[in-house]
Amino acid sequence: MAAAGHRTGLAGSVAAVRDWLGAGHRETVHRLGRAAARGDLAGMRALMSEDVAVVVYAGDDQASTIRVVRGPDDASLLLAYGFGPEDVSVRERPVNGRPGLMLTRTGSPLAAIAVDLSGALVSMVWVRLNPAPLRHWQTV
Repeated sequence: MAAAGHRTGLAGSVAAVRDWLGAGHRETVHRLGRAAARGDLAGMRALMSEDVAVVVYAGDDQASTIRVVRGPDDASLLLAYGFGPEDVSVRERPVNGRPGLMLTRTGSPLAAIAVDLSGALVSMVWVRLNPAPLRHWQTV
């Protein structure tokens, strides 16, 4: 009989792989957030796949705008710009149940950032602007 809290068989193997992948995902998101906050372009580029894309969605009640930037050079420049102001805080928070980043200014949310990986590298960065829908940190 398995000890309390431990899974056996296939369910245990799937849970172990998910935990291992989640830890790697969290570490990559952590490193991306730190590099972006420092404006470390080389550090961000090292974490990104060659075909990385950053999708920025600025939606509100009146209108919405979507911008897409492709490639590690443009992606790292865009993220450094967004993370750059000194009064912006970067916090690691789950976004839609996955490791993510939140940008806040004086406690008010500015953006929720979700990160997709391809292998060990960042393949997509989803940025959701507009603080109103971010009250529960679950919208990107």
